Amino acid sequence: MVNATNSAEPGRIEVDNVGLTFNPDAKEPIYALENVDLAVEPGEFVCVVGASGSGKSTLLRLLDGMLTPTTGTITSGGEPVSGPSSDRAMVFQSDNLMPWSTVIDNVAYGLVLGGMKKKRARAFAAQQLERVGLSATAQQYPRQLSGGMRQRVNIARALAVDPQVLLLDEPFAALDAQTREIMSSELLSIWSADRKTVMFVTHQIDEAVYLADRVAVLSAHPGTVREVVSVPFERPRELSVKRTPEFGRIVDHIWSLIEDEVRRSLGLE
Repeated sequence: MVNATNSAEPGRIEVDNVGLTFNPDAKEPIYALENVDLAVEPGEFVCVVGASGSGKSTLLRLLDGMLTPTTGTITSGGEPVSGPSSDRAMVFQSDNLMPWSTVIDNVAYGLVLGGMKKKRARAFAAQQLERVGLSATAQQYPRQLSGGMRQRVNIARALAVDPQVLLLDEPFAALDAQTREIMSSELLSIWSADRKTVMFVTHQIDEAVYLADRVAVLSAHPGTVREVVSVPFERPRELSVKRTPEFGRIVDHIWSLIEDEVRRSLGLE
């Protein structure tokens, strides 16, 4: 446990002995998470990896307040997480953009929903589009953009509400390998501007090591934190860091922690 002063820092996430059971009164309840402890410092970039069934996305939904833990507590900036809040923003694998609205109106949507006048919301949205390098697309529609561009719009929409914490659930999973590499680099550039706290779920270990300050490795059935691996590479990071021996050693170590569970999930053991 940390002291109350540290816990109350904006952008600090504290997960304390959290468990989640689906259908707890059923004959065979589903134990999704158990005894999860994790503290994320303000401005830290933490990735979460694990085999299928380890509860990675479930943990993110708990952090956002879409789910309520069965046991334990979660705080954001020292306040209990009891539901979605403007201090946290979620980015999903699917961009979920409104096809009938222009790019700038998609980005402004959350601000307008929160009561901001449309003209002012569009001004804020334009700033975020500039941050993600998409100012020229403001009057276009999502169907006119590539997959990578749509996800950058999705990230801009999340950033527009100025959250303390950004929660990303495999946002690049649907992209091809080359676009995914570039998007990872772009995300770090966007993040480095104001260093919001980031929790990023991914199945790709190399993506996690490239992006993160630390990688939380979850075990499965039920999910719990097996190990938190620190990443020593200085920032800013070039994609070339992936070709260094130290990078390979960290990836191999994380893989060794989850390999058996991945094989079991595929029916190979």
